[in-house]
Amino acid sequence: MATEAPRPSFQTRAVTALLAVGGQKKLLGRPEQLRAAMEKRDRRAKEVRPPAFLRKGATVTRDDLDGWPVFRITPSAGPTDVTVVFLHGGGFFREIVRPHWSFVRELGAAIPAQVVVPIYPLIPHGSAADMVSTTAAILARTIEQRGSGKTVVMGNSAGGSLALAAAHVLRDQGGPQLSRIVLISAWLDATLSDPALAELEQVDPLHQRPGMAEIARLYAGNLDIHDPRVSPLFGAVDGLPPLTVFCGTHEMVLPDARTLTRRAEAAGVPVDYHEGPGLPHNYALMPTPEGRAARKIIVDACRAPLLSAATGDRESGR
Repeated sequence: MATEAPRPSFQTRAVTALLAVGGQKKLLGRPEQLRAAMEKRDRRAKEVRPPAFLRKGATVTRDDLDGWPVFRITPSAGPTDVTVVFLHGGGFFREIVRPHWSFVRELGAAIPAQVVVPIYPLIPHGSAADMVSTTAAILARTIEQRGSGKTVVMGNSAGGSLALAAAHVLRDQGGPQLSRIVLISAWLDATLSDPALAELEQVDPLHQRPGMAEIARLYAGNLDIHDPRVSPLFGAVDGLPPLTVFCGTHEMVLPDARTLTRRAEAAGVPVDYHEGPGLPHNYALMPTPEGRAARKIIVDACRAPLLSAATGDRESGR
């Protein structure tokens, strides 16, 4: 007899209902609505500054690269032997928001870790070729500054696409590599060609294909939509560091997560996949029981390289 999937918690159902009435799904129903929203965003744009609450118990510094603001949040209570480079979501058209910063604070305190937050340009002002290149350069600089085997790249939604694509670049360049990739509801296939999307579109409270296709077109710029810098699902997985992947069954990026996991397993890349039955996009960041459980897994995954190193030191007698 088949076991029934657990029902999402009351808190998750409440958050999902709020997402459904929040307007993003309607916004992504027609490309012209999306373009109008981006024009309005640009008229109201302000310089991105980390919120003041981050400075309670942490030092915030800025170290730009290629014109991108790059913030480093270092907990006052050290040491911080792990660095997490966090790439925020928002469909490449929305700026980092307060819940992202709250997640950054939680990561820094719980691991503990220095957290690096690049503020990348939004479409149509930025596109995949330059954005992936600069992200890879930020990762390489962070590894050089903090040491090999201690740098995790993490991204949610669109930020997950940047994270995986930049990890491909680092792998292909050789040299010191990341210790782990953490992907939270990552959008990895900009072609939107998986046949499962028609059904998933009905249960995803945030996304529709017309708007997502317009985002993909703008983000691709002069690149083909199948280019791994645009759709990192099409990049080779061999030689990547261990992966930790989260996705809910009520989001349109579910086929991306499942396909990446299958390919990683086939290539012998360690992958830790967490699929949330009935859970929505970015559930791992939400103030819900399922979100808190996911974040505990994320914290433990970020600590894993240090635990492995400590075990190796003991076994070698150092």
